[in-house]
Amino acid sequence: MKHYARKFNELWRLVDEYDDYSSSMSALPVDAPLKDRLAVFSRVAKRRANFLASRLLRLFALLLLGAVVGSIAGLVGSAFLWGMNHASQLFLASEEAAAESGYPRLLFALPVVGVAIVALYSVARTSIDAGTNQVVEALVSEKKPSLLLAPLIFASSIMTQVCGGSAGREGAALQLGGCVGLGVGRALRFHATGLKMAIFCGMAGGFSAVFGAPLTAAFFAVEVGCVGLVYYPALLPSLVSAAVASGIAKSLGFAPFFCALPVFPSTSALLIARVLLLGLLCGLTSVFFCTAIRVATKSMARRFSNDYWRIIFGGSLVATATVLLGTNAYNGTGALLVERATQGDANLQDFALKILLTAATLGAGFKGGEIVPLLAVGSTFGCAWGELLGIEPSLGAALGMTALFCGATNCPIAALLLGMEFFGAQNALLFALACAATYAVSGRSGLYKSQKLAFSKASGRAVDADWRSYLSGEEEKKKERGARSGAGSDAALQEEVDAGIDQLKKSAGFARALERILSDPDRDKARNK
Repeated sequence: MKHYARKFNELWRLVDEYDDYSSSMSALPVDAPLKDRLAVFSRVAKRRANFLASRLLRLFALLLLGAVVGSIAGLVGSAFLWGMNHASQLFLASEEAAAESGYPRLLFALPVVGVAIVALYSVARTSIDAGTNQVVEALVSEKKPSLLLAPLIFASSIMTQVCGGSAGREGAALQLGGCVGLGVGRALRFHATGLKMAIFCGMAGGFSAVFGAPLTAAFFAVEVGCVGLVYYPALLPSLVSAAVASGIAKSLGFAPFFCALPVFPSTSALLIARVLLLGLLCGLTSVFFCTAIRVATKSMARRFSNDYWRIIFGGSLVATATVLLGTNAYNGTGALLVERATQGDANLQDFALKILLTAATLGAGFKGGEIVPLLAVGSTFGCAWGELLGIEPSLGAALGMTALFCGATNCPIAALLLGMEFFGAQNALLFALACAATYAVSGRSGLYKSQKLAFSKASGRAVDADWRSYLSGEEEKKKERGARSGAGSDAALQEEVDAGIDQLKKSAGFARALERILSDPDRDKARNK
């Protein structure tokens, strides 16, 4: 096993560029012997053959990695989806039984379940605030999430759902998939780049198994790490993983969501203006959604230093709000709200109430995802408020879903593909316009604080100085610092001297070597200059 793991790791270290010996051929004299020319030609041919072979081996390795990770993520995601569906059905059945016969509602057990969730995370020595952000952080840094995150999020999400917590499932699927990819990468002893590739595949597979949208899942995985950049090297294995996971979920009986929209014969200037205005409003709503979750989390954590009291308070708040509202439509994932909105049935206040209950649930420490509640918010907002702008309600719901997904995740390509996979490609232009307007308005807000922002959405300026680490990794950053240190600047020279002193401290002749360095006239001149 170690032998194959070592060979597999070597594939990741194969260079994408090779030395071209044509310069050696041209450097030969015109009257060079035929033997020398044949020798150079042989070197060129051998080098290029090795290069092509390495490319084919790497392609095979990527396909194999995507298939393996996608298969495991598809099975795990399907099991998770089965558990979440049954948990939602159990909650709704308890609500119906309580309304008819006066049985106790599972809703009132939400604080007790919250205590159990905190206890699980405490036993596993994992922070209750650990979530999807840790998986995103693994894409942009050397930090990797704990593999215990997978069983914890699996169990705690189902526990939250069975008692009516307002949380989704796709965020949990991202965590499950990311941990699956990380586990496969560690089992094969991948280095940093290989681990990152495996995590990309896991996220795409988990998202696709639960969502049933492989294109959206693959592009979301490679787009979510850094706003404004797409990690295309991971696109092929992510697509394979998403396709395999989606196929497994379908074969097990989990049908993807799809809602056919009417085809508009012409896209008028008035309709485009209305769609752009709706996109701008969706951008502001996405900022409100992300801000509400962040503020709820910080305020509850500041008010309750003990996680047990914090989650008890949050569970009691959600249960009380549900009783006062007189409906459980805003509990759970929000899939029922999405279904109603796509049929043209939504109230003006639905989106705000769903945001508040979701912020209270996730801010208290309950587990699940943010994306399905986000889609519920977008569909209800687009349906109700889009109708006020003169947009057909079902089309407004579809536009709101895709636009809010874009604004909160900062993934415009994945959002466009989401609209096409959920509602068909006949209105792709309208989806693109709504997503573009939302993306421009949403600014730096987003669901994942570990996301890097490469370029400003408004001006296009480079914003995050470390965004290159998303593409090159920490090792490349060190190489860049080393290259800059040789450029002759004062700070670089001082850094070089300090590093040399640290190395010399470990040697026996430290004092003598240090005196020699500090007394070097050339170095003194360079430093003074």
